[in-house]
Amino acid sequence: ESEQHPTPESIMFWDKLAQENKQLAKEIAIARNFLHILRHVPKPYLPQQKVDSIWKCISDQNRLEIQNKRKRRILYRTLAAACIVVFLVSGWYLQNIYQTSECMEKSDIVAVKKPDVSTNQTLLILSEKKQIAIQGKESKLHYNQQGKLNVNSQTINQETENDKKKDTYNQLIVPAGKRSSITFSDGTRIWLSASSRVVYPVEFMKNKREIYVEGEAFLDVYHDKSRPFIVKTNKMDIQVLGTTFNVCAYEKENIQTVLVTGKVEVKTNNNETKTLSPNNLLAYNDQQGISVHPVDVQEYIAWKDGFYQFKKERLEIITKKLSKYYGKTIITDKQLANITCSGKLDLKEELDDVLHTLIQTVPAQITESNEKIYINVKSK
Repeated sequence: ESEQHPTPESIMFWDKLAQENKQLAKEIAIARNFLHILRHVPKPYLPQQKVDSIWKCISDQNRLEIQNKRKRRILYRTLAAACIVVFLVSGWYLQNIYQTSECMEKSDIVAVKKPDVSTNQTLLILSEKKQIAIQGKESKLHYNQQGKLNVNSQTINQETENDKKKDTYNQLIVPAGKRSSITFSDGTRIWLSASSRVVYPVEFMKNKREIYVEGEAFLDVYHDKSRPFIVKTNKMDIQVLGTTFNVCAYEKENIQTVLVTGKVEVKTNNNETKTLSPNNLLAYNDQQGISVHPVDVQEYIAWKDGFYQFKKERLEIITKKLSKYYGKTIITDKQLANITCSGKLDLKEELDDVLHTLIQTVPAQITESNEKIYINVKSK
């Protein structure tokens, strides 16, 4: 207290102590530095009631020590207690500043909730809560440089006030078995796979471009050095300037990103960071952290052009991908699970046709029961 509100008497008191004891002088200097830092941080950094309570405990302890005539010990304990208060207050304040900055960093875009609606149509939800159901298996959204929106070449009226554009968000929800793409006003294009969602601002900020993705997306980001592009997911952020890459962030699955061109920096929710080079896949989960290995990128991005491409891939992995894409439960017999296949599957076709194409070279048969599809060993 005397250091935060010094008087001539208090200054003389502490200076005299410092002259008499060099070790104590060092500790006084440390305490003064902390108090100087705290004096320049925004207030209130700790509720005054809590500060008073802590200091009362210190004062009570000091009085007991005085009664026991342990003057030298009093000075050390008082100073130690004061340092503890400084450390606690500083730690509490810095932690709250960190948490606040983290919340600000995450931004409101992550908090935009998916509406509780059930539809088999691609759904565009505009910032003013206007919902547009988009027909067809594929859809294209395009924003021109003035922010005017076309959906499948039809103009959509948006009535967002200019002063609210940067604080409001649109979202595109793509159901199972369908795909969509958006060209943003800056020229960046994103392809969205089945069972996926993207949240994006009505207007990008001046210092950054930020979107939130659930599911799978491929991005071709327009280069703008002054405005990095940030893709947020539920477990990591991907920051780029200009590049092409794929991100797969389905709920309850490992998150993956595959870089095609350029460079991206990945930061996980555990504060792990990694810079990714082209033709590499980065996978992440909370238990194992980050892993990186080279891949054939075409096998991971061909879906944006309407087909799956695979080379010597296990049948079980292929059917899992098809199950995710079409939103149907597909169960593969264990005897067939490790059979490998190579080729392409046309995602514009219905699932039944895709599966029959898949098993043409596999000794398997398809049956359906209770809305589940079974791929079993072909009976003789």
